[in-house]
Amino acid sequence: MSLDRAIDAPTAPMPQKLRLEGWGTAITLISVWVILLVATGLYRPDFFAHQTLLAIAFTMSIVGVLAIGQGIIGISGGFIDLSQPAGLILCSLAAVRLSEAGLPLALVFAGAILTGIIWGAFNASIVVLAKLNPVIVTLATNFIGLAALYLVFQLAQVPNDSEIYLMGRANFLGLPVIWWPMLVLIVLVGFFMRYTRFGRRATAVGGDRFAAQARGISLKRMRFATFMAAGGFVGFAAVLFASAAGPFNPSSANTLQLNVIAAVILAGISLAGGRGNFWMLLLSVGFLSTIPTSLVFFGLSSDTQSIFQGALLMIAVAIDGYRARKGTP
Repeated sequence: MSLDRAIDAPTAPMPQKLRLEGWGTAITLISVWVILLVATGLYRPDFFAHQTLLAIAFTMSIVGVLAIGQGIIGISGGFIDLSQPAGLILCSLAAVRLSEAGLPLALVFAGAILTGIIWGAFNASIVVLAKLNPVIVTLATNFIGLAALYLVFQLAQVPNDSEIYLMGRANFLGLPVIWWPMLVLIVLVGFFMRYTRFGRRATAVGGDRFAAQARGISLKRMRFATFMAAGGFVGFAAVLFASAAGPFNPSSANTLQLNVIAAVILAGISLAGGRGNFWMLLLSVGFLSTIPTSLVFFGLSSDTQSIFQGALLMIAVAIDGYRARKGTP
């Protein structure tokens, strides 16, 4: 058997193990989610109004797409991309400028995605060429990016008569239009990462980069590919963000970071790499997007909500550490 075929050939027991572990994670998330929904509904029966569903779906749309990019970085052993807030605002600004120029929606998406890919390549260049820790690099580029964006603009919003503005306020089958691309992307990426050469190689690098290198996988190329792919998803999420957020400034995306990271970990995607099921993002993103809305119905302040979000992140990191010690996804 050739080296290339040996790398790409999946082992028989692995898919079965992933499915079993995935069901356990799914049952746990669904159970906690149902408890949260029931508790909030008993306290405030108006919680089950259609407007609540729309609010949760809007949050899921943006967090879900960002979590895909974050998951690709994590499963490939890049830990986490802390530059997503700066990248999201940069791509959102690009979407606004393209919309102001009167370009059609398809070109707005293309321009924002291309901007995200360039942002990902920028991060990968520093990580690969300078041989620095991706977490430190992306933390630094996030600070630099946000500072530079403050020099460029203070407030931005897509034009009210643009296609992107109308998309952000349209519904389809009772849910926001921007929710459906998130659903499709998570399903497709779940198949892609599990059944394609790129997905298996990214997972192999995250699991054991030395073994992957010995089998002929280029770590540099894989790092560039994963960061650029993640940047593309940031660009896609930016269009959804710009379409629904209203006026935004360079710091408008900072609050999304905790939910994105927590969603990735709760879905079973290890930040240490090599393990994960992208389909579980639908459950983890839905659960985490419900929490802020539930807290509002319980009458908690925004400061209290931040405490809950920080606590959830610590719990998520503890779960990831436990999985790493036990060697389970």
